[in-house]
Amino acid sequence: MQQIAGSTCSVTCLDKIPAASDLESHHLVVEVFLDEKLKLEALGAIARFDHWTGPVASLLYGGSATEWAVRSGLGQRLVGFYACPSLEDIHSAELLAGETTRTEALRQVETFFSDLGFSTIICKDRAGGIFPKVLAAMINEAAQMVQLGIAPMEEIDQMMRLAANFPMGPFEWADQIGLDRVLAMLEELSHEYGPLYHPCPWIRRKVDAGHYGKKSGQGFYQYASGGVS
Repeated sequence: MQQIAGSTCSVTCLDKIPAASDLESHHLVVEVFLDEKLKLEALGAIARFDHWTGPVASLLYGGSATEWAVRSGLGQRLVGFYACPSLEDIHSAELLAGETTRTEALRQVETFFSDLGFSTIICKDRAGGIFPKVLAAMINEAAQMVQLGIAPMEEIDQMMRLAANFPMGPFEWADQIGLDRVLAMLEELSHEYGPLYHPCPWIRRKVDAGHYGKKSGQGFYQYASGGVS
């Protein structure tokens, strides 16, 4: 989210619980917490500021825009968004309007991202949106292929980079994002769409072992300070 933070003086990008004074000179808030408890605390604090009524763009990695709008008390003011979590040079965002989101709030958030040079897509308020849903399913399928003995993960990663021109293979991407976040997304997709997205047991075992990827030093790959070891 480095492209968003510090982008304009009329927008604040929240990575801490705000005080009312933090919002006074801003017309829009972009909230980027990944921790559910902190996200709810930050959004709830904004909702309680009676004198600030601007729209809030909330980074979604669990739950729908409608759910967060209701839980936080922001209601019509909240717009959910997904952005590519591991490619800082990819300027794209998916915007999700909840069941009660005002059209004006959605347009303000869309204008904000467009002014940053982002390509924006508005999609239905369903689990995973577009990119996270496709990516999580691809990682899950790749893990299933390894478990079935179809190919080792290194060769699957290589094939997807070469044949599909992906910047990373699915296992490399999972380690970059964090296997705990991949598992959480798959569980949400499975809850909403059914057993097609049921997490591969190998992914769950990795998370149970604390092997989250690059951030823990081990995921599908083992990481040294300079990269994959």
